[in-house]
Amino acid sequence: MSKQSDYTPEEWKIISAAPVMAGLLVTVSDVSGPIGAAKEAIAVIKGVMDTAGTTSNELIKSVAEGITKGGKPDMPELSGDLASTRKALIDGCTRALTLVQQKSPAEAEGYKEWLASLAQKTAEASKEGGFLGFGGTQISDDEKAAVNELSSALGRSAKA
Repeated sequence: MSKQSDYTPEEWKIISAAPVMAGLLVTVSDVSGPIGAAKEAIAVIKGVMDTAGTTSNELIKSVAEGITKGGKPDMPELSGDLASTRKALIDGCTRALTLVQQKSPAEAEGYKEWLASLAQKTAEASKEGGFLGFGGTQISDDEKAAVNELSSALGRSAKA
């Protein structure tokens, strides 16, 4: 099982930023106002915190504990253009997975599933559309597309 010391500082920054990037991908794909965005951000952090206490995957546990202890992940430069932002976030997640696959193949599948599950939890965090909590859909088409695109880029089947 790998740990932070098995990676260079730059590699660790990429690996530890990917969970936040997975959630942010969904958030930017269909901005649901300040309350919806806050719910989605909370869903990512809650998903990370829950994982820190329950996973047997040492790599995921290290990343999750770093984030929950106030570690601020280094995010890529994001432009104002939605397509470029989505691409940068997906590329960041796939780069992180590639690093894990190279240095700790036994943990790569769990890491991949974790990233995808965080994106899914983010998509489920807030209803899209509607008014004052009435109507709307649980997951918008744009959010489904983002989850599916990330899942595909990570080499797993889509579930959204």
